[in-house]
Amino acid sequence: MTEPPEPFASDAPDALARHYGPLVFRAAFRVLGDAALAEDVQQDVFLRLIEQPPRDVASWPAYLTAAAVRRAIDRQRQQRRWWRLLPVWRAQAPAAAASSEDVGLVDERARRLRAAMAELSPREAQCFSLRYLEGMAIDDIARVLAITTNTTHVTLHRARRRLEARLGDAVTETAP
Repeated sequence: MTEPPEPFASDAPDALARHYGPLVFRAAFRVLGDAALAEDVQQDVFLRLIEQPPRDVASWPAYLTAAAVRRAIDRQRQQRRWWRLLPVWRAQAPAAAASSEDVGLVDERARRLRAAMAELSPREAQCFSLRYLEGMAIDDIARVLAITTNTTHVTLHRARRRLEARLGDAVTETAP
């Protein structure tokens, strides 16, 4: 991949959208499980980039991934239609499932996880999504969300405890 343009040159938002659009889409899709909603989030992220340009972005991939996850969580809360959501666990994708019963189990777990995540605080949902759905490192999460690494660890711990209380062992079995 080539380097993205300098931030906010006259064509920078367009070039950033071309360069990082697929990354933003994938992050939104992992949270939402719906391609049309993920495309809407992708457009929202880049529209906001034009309307409110950020300052001093150290890492465009980390910044845009976090923005996509935040917007996708917001969209998910607005929709409140959990039955439309698809699985989030990469390791248990339906294509890898052995039977239709396995696919149904994965779908049900994903639906329950998304419903439980909607009850987390925004920061807990963001940290959990960035860490366990996007595979982002703790230091990167802290930098992107402008919090300390200790706060990140505590927030992840609280999110996992709340999800485990709601879902039982499903979080422990699937979250790395």
